[in-house]
Amino acid sequence: MDPLLLLLREQMSRKLSDVAGTMAATMEVLTATREIAGDVRGTEALRAAIEELGATRDDLLNQARTLEAFAPR
Repeated sequence: MDPLLLLLREQMSRKLSDVAGTMAATMEVLTATREIAGDVRGTEALRAAIEELGATRDDLLNQARTLEAFAPR
C-alpha cells in the first residue's frame, strides 16, 4: 500500500479517536450538569444531547476500528 495512504489512514484513525474522546468528556460534563440541575426545565434537552453525542461517538469509534481493521499488517 502507498505509504502516503497508510499515513493518511493512521492520521484519520487517530483524529476520529481523539474526537470521540472529546465527545466522551463533553458527555461527562453534560451528565454532571444534568444531575446537579435535577428535574427542571431544560434537562430533557440535555438528556437528548447526551444521547446524540453518545451515538455519534460510537459511530466515530466504529469508523476508527474499521480503518484499523483494513490496515496492512
